Amino acid sequence: MSEQKKVINAIGWGMVASLFLSSTFIINSILAGSGGYWAWTAALRSLFLIPILAAVVFAAKQLKPLVQAFIKHPWIFVKWGLIGFGVLYTSLAIASLLSPGWMVAATFQINILAGILLAPFIYADERRLIPRRALILSVIIIAGVFVMQFEKMSQLHSVGSVLLSFFIVLLGAVVWPLGNRKLLVDLEHKGLHLNALQRVLGMSVGCLPLLIILSTIGYLKVGLPPIAQCESSFYSALFSGFLGGVGFYQATQMVKKNPVALATIEATQVFEILFTLVGEMILKGTPLPGFYGRVGLLIVLGGISVHFWNTLRHSKRLPVTVIN
Repeated sequence: MSEQKKVINAIGWGMVASLFLSSTFIINSILAGSGGYWAWTAALRSLFLIPILAAVVFAAKQLKPLVQAFIKHPWIFVKWGLIGFGVLYTSLAIASLLSPGWMVAATFQINILAGILLAPFIYADERRLIPRRALILSVIIIAGVFVMQFEKMSQLHSVGSVLLSFFIVLLGAVVWPLGNRKLLVDLEHKGLHLNALQRVLGMSVGCLPLLIILSTIGYLKVGLPPIAQCESSFYSALFSGFLGGVGFYQATQMVKKNPVALATIEATQVFEILFTLVGEMILKGTPLPGFYGRVGLLIVLGGISVHFWNTLRHSKRLPVTVIN
């Protein structure tokens, strides 16, 4: 497969994944508004995700290689599962108590920059170099995202809560690309070849210690979670964790050797805020964006379009590769 065709396929995977990943912000916002306890919100999603993924991986006859890899190198999955999944979803659950879903989704887009800026600390080969053009385009996209929120700032009642939410989501925005990229690197070093389904399941099982702690906190504080919260968390696990998470990990795996394309795949997550806004308009009656919203949207669409063009142009100069 040509590098350009592979990049196009990966971008498609990334955009579809962002649609399903946006369900996390919408569901967390609804649960926070209905009184769902944050610890159960953070824990239930991954607890439901594990049996869903296990059934799919087992049906695909891919469970045995994962189990063997987990037994041989458990610390890889525990470490990056706790960081990339456990810390991520805990931070998003807490932030949803402090800010509306659209703001959490907007702040989370900082992960687009985090993935690029973390590269020198993650890789030891040519991937450690920061692609400057991709970095500039990502900064433009982030600027557009925040412009979209200017008109809504006046609707927020507590500046302190907004700032606290910002730093909590910032933590999640850093650990998400960190966990994904570092797991890929560690698997490469160990000579382990796992697909997206296997990797997501391995990380989900790896974060079980934190899930048990969160479940214990939730039980001690409010008892067992209500049925409505369990149902919502199941849908979050199915749509965001399974369809969105696996789709995104598949996209990053397809271009894991190409830092420019990898930055573009991470940039496709900017569509999460658009999908979240649409979802909240339908489910919660959020009004249509005004002037700043439309200006920000144009900046975002312009930035991501140039991002795509830059990546496709760059991929033309690369040799034909085979997807691992």
